[in-house]
Amino acid sequence: MAASRKKNIGKVVAIVVAAGTGSRFKTKLPKQWSELFGQPLVARALAPFQDHHAVDEIILVIDSAHRSRAKTLAKNDFPKIATIVSGGKTRADSVRRGLSKMTRNTDVVLIHDAARPLVGDGLIDELIAKLEIYEGAVPVTLVGETLKRLSGDRVESTVDRKGLASAKTPQAFRAYTIRKAHALAKASKFEATDDSVVVENYGGTVGVVHTTEPNIKVTLPGDLRVVKAIIAAEEDRHR
Repeated sequence: MAASRKKNIGKVVAIVVAAGTGSRFKTKLPKQWSELFGQPLVARALAPFQDHHAVDEIILVIDSAHRSRAKTLAKNDFPKIATIVSGGKTRADSVRRGLSKMTRNTDVVLIHDAARPLVGDGLIDELIAKLEIYEGAVPVTLVGETLKRLSGDRVESTVDRKGLASAKTPQAFRAYTIRKAHALAKASKFEATDDSVVVENYGGTVGVVHTTEPNIKVTLPGDLRVVKAIIAAEEDRHR
């Protein structure tokens, strides 16, 4: 993205949400603080935004119990972290707390889950570019497997996968739109699975960026092993 384009899009803020407890990960520390090649997982999630020229600052949302760890990260490796804020009871609450810390001159916000450490620069560029047309943008991967709707331990039906895709993060939004959508969601007690749903629910337009990047979310211990293998293979290719 050229410097002139950066000038046109205004101030870009990334909110990285790292406040979850990761109960399914079954470790003493939440998964975002698990070690990944000598760094915590959250550091790998933060790095693409620290390194990307279009991102002006980062807001890191954390569990208050790990504030000292977050402060050390910010001081040593991530100078773009402008604010560290404690998360709420739900992911939506945590995102809203991050949004509340954005300055009023913010034009674009990227919202990302700390459990996804494999974001590429090109994806960030594409998401921001989509905001020239839409109020939000989300990376998706088309569903390639047969989907089953379950009832207990039996198959109830097979779902037609045509037109279905899985959503990932980061997701990009015009700052005014996502602020307003989350405020309306809070007022109406609407709970969403991700931020693009909040915008969709209140009539906002959301575009998609099709991606085949292995931008997996670390949920279980086996996912971390997969991420390590992907990173190791990528580093071997560049040697």
